[in-house]
Amino acid sequence: MRVIYRGDLDGTVCAAILKYIGLCDETVQAHPKDMQDKKVNITNQDILCNLPYHPNCHMWFDHHSSEIERGDFPPDDFKGWVELAPSTAGLVYQYFLPKHPGLKRFEQIVDETDHLDSADLTLEQVLNPTGTFLLGLILDPRTGLGLSRDFSVSNFQWSSQLPELLTKHSVDEILAMPDSQERIQRYNEMQDPAAEFYKANSRLDGNVIVTDVRGKDIPPANRFLIYTLPGLEEGNISVRIADGKEGESSSIAVAHSIFSRTSEVDCGELCKQYGGGGHRGAATCQPSVKESDRVLKEIIAVCKE
Repeated sequence: MRVIYRGDLDGTVCAAILKYIGLCDETVQAHPKDMQDKKVNITNQDILCNLPYHPNCHMWFDHHSSEIERGDFPPDDFKGWVELAPSTAGLVYQYFLPKHPGLKRFEQIVDETDHLDSADLTLEQVLNPTGTFLLGLILDPRTGLGLSRDFSVSNFQWSSQLPELLTKHSVDEILAMPDSQERIQRYNEMQDPAAEFYKANSRLDGNVIVTDVRGKDIPPANRFLIYTLPGLEEGNISVRIADGKEGESSSIAVAHSIFSRTSEVDCGELCKQYGGGGHRGAATCQPSVKESDRVLKEIIAVCKE
């Protein structure tokens, strides 16, 4: 059986659990938009985790509100579990635990994945992450370490090893490995430059933190850093636009502040109007380069109070 998963901490823990119980012979990372655009060949030997549904799959696990509320939601008899939850890893864990009690070894990492994926973090965990939170941040594609080309192994190679490593090692053991240490060092080195970069490329438009990094060399950074910066911390929702995949599109991310949780905007529903998706509290869409300025303006208008 093949597990196709999103290459963040949530998807990676899903893949690790399925490997541990013997349901996974091969792992493949995929981007949600590639799934939506039918660019990934899916068969009845595939288990999808933390990704949009495909009718050919054997099983599907997901927790994104935008997927649950789509008009093409799968039939009632599909295999798997889809429900609003802090993480997809939590659903996979609960689904298989009754028949695989050995999965209790994943209890802590699943709980911490719940907290990270739902952005239920303290200021200290954002500014000085350790353990699972640090692993999740250096693994997260949004952190930007994948743009660095001078690591001993590529970010894709490193991240692809993690499901297997998590079946045999603790998080602290994985973080102590040389390939992880390279990334931790780079992440730590770039935090001050990243803070200056985001202050220079962001503005507060009413209650909306607007960040435009198109055409810029973006330093690796914690995606929650923006909510801690002087002059921006009063915003309760952020809208960030960056260059998209291979220059074919722009990437717009919309998210509630994790420290000022007062926005009423449903980010998932908002981004779904532009072909994207996500959760109520965080979502993305990938408009074409031609349409990106219009979409950005419209999204900011919806987010303003």
